[in-house]
Amino acid sequence: MNKVLYIILTLLLFSLTMISCSPDDTEKINEPISKGGDTINDGLDPVGEGINDGLDTVGDVVNDGVGTITGGTGGGSGTVVSCEVNTNRFCTEHGASVWEFEKNKKDSGYALVGSKDKRPWIQIVDENGKYQMSKGYNVFGEYKSNFGNGLPSVGQLDGSAISQTKDGGYIVGTYVNPRHPSYGYTHIFKTNKQGEIEWKKELKYKSGKTNVIHFVEDIIETESGDFVAVGYTSGDSGNNMKGQGFMLKMSEEVQPSGNKEGKIDWIKRFGSNACVFDTLEDVLEADDNNLIAVGKFEKACPKYACHHGYACGDMYFLKIDPADGTTLIAEKHRNFTKQWWASGHSVIKMDDGYAVGGKIRDNKNTVVNSAVWKLNNSGKMVWNWVGTGRIEGKVHQQEYVKSITLSHDSNSILAAGYTRFFKSVRNQKSNVMVWSMDLNGNGKWGKKYEMGGAVQRITRYKNNHYLLLKGRLFFEMDSNGELIK
Repeated sequence: MNKVLYIILTLLLFSLTMISCSPDDTEKINEPISKGGDTINDGLDPVGEGINDGLDTVGDVVNDGVGTITGGTGGGSGTVVSCEVNTNRFCTEHGASVWEFEKNKKDSGYALVGSKDKRPWIQIVDENGKYQMSKGYNVFGEYKSNFGNGLPSVGQLDGSAISQTKDGGYIVGTYVNPRHPSYGYTHIFKTNKQGEIEWKKELKYKSGKTNVIHFVEDIIETESGDFVAVGYTSGDSGNNMKGQGFMLKMSEEVQPSGNKEGKIDWIKRFGSNACVFDTLEDVLEADDNNLIAVGKFEKACPKYACHHGYACGDMYFLKIDPADGTTLIAEKHRNFTKQWWASGHSVIKMDDGYAVGGKIRDNKNTVVNSAVWKLNNSGKMVWNWVGTGRIEGKVHQQEYVKSITLSHDSNSILAAGYTRFFKSVRNQKSNVMVWSMDLNGNGKWGKKYEMGGAVQRITRYKNNHYLLLKGRLFFEMDSNGELIK
């Protein structure tokens, strides 16, 4: 109930502080920019298509059964397993929220990151999901605000991205929730393999007299041992940049005392000056050691100015020189036809380029649809695949790809996300979806699982199977999309 009240109050705040740029009040919407409870809407609507985006940002749309792992239905029935810490596989600690998980480099386990007690939290499990370690971090000071206008007085700092490092430790990115500079700044921190913090770095930045906060969406360690994070900023009004996507590179230095310290080598901002929430959401290191990132480049829609995340734009593909952050390639894509907007959420390497998963929208009278793009090594589009989002009568069926992976045999791409059936704000339902397509963009199969919510991550698992993360729940799936009993 508190989460719902918070969303309502946040909406009220923005309605009081923002000036509408659209001629129709039904078109005042926000896109899901952060993983936290300040997500308001997913940009689906000229007709107000829903409040929660089904991405498990404030818990599942339906009760996700914290403390269970549910196999669900649709692609096959699954088992329900008691989920006590130290007991069964892929359990998450009660009271903690999971935003991301990553397969570890040095072992075959997984690192989960999220929040517990309003501070970053990580949990490490082995390849069978057996509990290895769990830690919360309350060393970042207070996140309080007297801004008022309906926002809570106490905010939180949530863990939002994690990668295992070569020394067996972890590099962790965070974001401030609610996303307002009055609460404080984001941190990036490095731990040893026991999860103890070795150093932390506050991302403190001012644009003129305006405090700017960063929201880390993804973070990696490069082959050279540096750290790269991507995300977006808020509050960049001092130099008319507004909110932009960012990429930063950090290195680790050993001080004369023997203590380690994180140093920001460079930070670059990407996007337009016209809109509010340009974003970068996923990053990887290319074979040539340059950096690849995807997200959304925003621009004003036809006959509309930008309004707090409600904007048209393109799927944004960047290739960046890690030495100094120089942009080598900046490609903006929708599809072969001119959609209203497109957004990239997940990128993977292919033998001859890259695949990007995300969403598109043709125009103000259509629904959001799932999309996968195949790009060559220069970032040029080779093909695009589009899902089955549509309007049937008064029912809007929307789709969104959250994560993609390459199959075990490297002969197909698997995309995971959600579908939402929407009649009104009070009458909507989200369900997990997974799609498979060949390397030429031809659809092989698509399956819906009647379990509520959305898949946030898909990754290859053992025995030619795949692991799906839905909020605090994990599901095992075979190569035909059948859930494992």
